Amino acid sequence: MSYLSLQHITKAWGDKVALNDISFAAEEGTFVALLGPSGCGKSTLRRTIAGLENADQGEIYCRDNAMSHLPPSQRQLSMVFQSYALFPHLSVRENLLFGLKARGEDKQTFAARLAEVSKLMELEKLLDRQPSQLSGGQQQRVALGRAVIARHRLCLMDEPLSNLDAKLRQSMRREIRALQKKLGLTMLYVTHDQTEAMSMADSIILLNDGRIEQHATPDDLYNNPASIFAAQFIGAPPMNILPLHCRGSAHYLSRMVAPIVIDPDESALSLGLRAEDITLVEPNNAQLTAHVISYEYMGADTLLVCALANVTDALTVKVPGMQRFEEGSLVGLQWSPSQQYLFASHSGKRCWLAEQTLYSCEKKYAV
Repeated sequence: MSYLSLQHITKAWGDKVALNDISFAAEEGTFVALLGPSGCGKSTLRRTIAGLENADQGEIYCRDNAMSHLPPSQRQLSMVFQSYALFPHLSVRENLLFGLKARGEDKQTFAARLAEVSKLMELEKLLDRQPSQLSGGQQQRVALGRAVIARHRLCLMDEPLSNLDAKLRQSMRREIRALQKKLGLTMLYVTHDQTEAMSMADSIILLNDGRIEQHATPDDLYNNPASIFAAQFIGAPPMNILPLHCRGSAHYLSRMVAPIVIDPDESALSLGLRAEDITLVEPNNAQLTAHVISYEYMGADTLLVCALANVTDALTVKVPGMQRFEEGSLVGLQWSPSQQYLFASHSGKRCWLAEQTLYSCEKKYAV
């Protein structure tokens, strides 16, 4: 039985459709990330689940019980906000207990629950401090503790790490994931950061312009993107998308002699290649060559940007370590046919059938 289920949720602001027929289910105790760019509907969806917004159509169920008609206070869920939403004039202790007092819960349980949560969140020595006396990471722990102390099984988090520096975000990702597993919470985590979603979530709901682009595990989303949008949103650098040109019944990339695919159903195709799946070869051994535009040293690897003949979009290649290249120099590139993705150029959708008929030959494809 799904713990949380959304069925055909639609929400519009005038002519702007913020949520377009959203349906998904989250099993109990799972971590689900709502991922997407700004304006895709993530926060509107989170607010609709919380009851802060009302859906125009559709129904929300928690343990098979409809809750769209319930006010936020009766939805039995906790929320952690991007800004932490701590009361600046209250101590950590008072911030943690505020929700319990506001809901009129049993005062006799306060001391035990406070002790349990402050130990869990490592806040025991900070209970008498005010938020202004805490670091960003400590404030985030207080916000998490306030959600945990409520003992609700569903927790909604709205980009809770965006105000922290990179090192602290990394440690807090581990802490939040460990806390979610330890307590068995069902967690919906709103983020625009693919690293957070990929490293923390059991499944990712990728949103695009108010609709679900793809709902899958991090592994499946990366290795089997359903569209150009998914392919380029997941992965760093984004997947290379290169238009193919058609001659007869075959589709070619740039000046390659061997076709990429023969007799596909789609008349206009684009080739998808991950930067890390492309390797450098001597130009003399390559079927096609490319000219170096620029390169960026990233520490563990170098990103090489190349220009292909008759192709407008640049091609990015990830090579290990620090490597230097001269602008305008000639390089040969190759990849395995099994690492190619095909997409319909007009719709952006993945062409699974065309991939099954990929042209194969003994020579390795190269550009």
